[in-house]
Amino acid sequence: MFNIVRNLEDGEIVLDSNQLKIFCMVTRLQSFSKAAKKLHMSQPAVSTHVKNLEEYYQGQLFDRTPQGVTLTKAGEVFHTYALRLLEVQDEMEQQLETVFKHENNQIVIGASTTIGNVSLPCSIYLFKEQYPEVELCLNIANAEEVLNMVMAEEVDIGVVEGDTESSSLKSLHVTSDELVLIVPPQHPAEGVITVQDFLKHPLIMREAGSGTRKILATALARHGYSVNQLNVITEMKNTYAIKSAVEAGLGGSVMPLLAVRKEAYTGTLKVLRIIDMDMPLIFNIVYPNNRPLTTKTKLFINFLTDPEENCLC
Repeated sequence: MFNIVRNLEDGEIVLDSNQLKIFCMVTRLQSFSKAAKKLHMSQPAVSTHVKNLEEYYQGQLFDRTPQGVTLTKAGEVFHTYALRLLEVQDEMEQQLETVFKHENNQIVIGASTTIGNVSLPCSIYLFKEQYPEVELCLNIANAEEVLNMVMAEEVDIGVVEGDTESSSLKSLHVTSDELVLIVPPQHPAEGVITVQDFLKHPLIMREAGSGTRKILATALARHGYSVNQLNVITEMKNTYAIKSAVEAGLGGSVMPLLAVRKEAYTGTLKVLRIIDMDMPLIFNIVYPNNRPLTTKTKLFINFLTDPEENCLC
C-alpha cells in the first residue's frame, strides 16, 4: 500500500505517483469498484486513498451517486494536474534511462501456449515494423510455467490466460476469448453438446498447469463434476499435436477458440459449445509490482493493450 506522505516539519504533502494513477483510474471508470477491480485492489483501499486526498485538500474531489462518481470542479483541476504529473514522470524516466545508459533494447516475453503460438508472433512482427531497434525474445510454456518465469524475473513480462490475481503481480487485460470443444468434422453433433455427452466423449487433454485445464476444471466444478470424471485418453502439451490428433479422429479436445479459428473456417475441425457451461477466457499481461519497466517494455505493453491500436493479432 502507499499513502500520502507528510513532511512533519513543514506539513507539506508528497504525492506518490501510484495515488495519482488510482485517482485517474476512478475518474476514467467513474466507479470506485471498477477501478479497484482494474487495479487489483480492494474497493475500501481505493476509497481510502481518495478520502485521504480530500481530507488533505479539505474538499470533495468526487460527487458520489448510486450510479457512480463524477468529478467536482476541484476534482477536474486535480485530474488535469495529475495527468500532467504522470506524463512528466514518464518523460523523466525516459531521459534518465538515456543519461544513465540504462536503456535496454531487448524485451523478453513469456507467453502461454495459445497466445504465444497464435497471436504474439504476428504482433511482434508489427511492433518491429514500428520499432526496428528493439529485440524481442519469445519464450512459450504453459500458464503456470510462465508465471514462475515472471516471479523469478527470467522474463520481463508474461502473457497468460486465466486467473492471475496476486499481490506481487501487476495484471493488465489484453483480450478475451472462450474455451470450446473441438471434434473431427464428421462428428454428428452440430453446434452444441450436452454436459453429459461431453463427460463421456473421449478427450485429448492439456497437461496439468495449463490455463486451459484450470478454466475447464472451474467450469466443471460449477456443475458438480471434476476433471477426473472426464474420459481422458491421453494428454499432450503441444497445441498443434492436439489439433492433428483430433483431425485424425482420435478424440476431441477443449481449446481456446482463438487457436482453432482457421481450422473451423476451412472445415478441418468442428467447434462445439457445451450447453450451459460457459468457459470465458481472459488473457493478461503480468509483471512484478516491485520491478520498474524499461521504456521499450512499456511501449510494447501499450502497443498490445491500447484499444485504438488494436495490435494483438
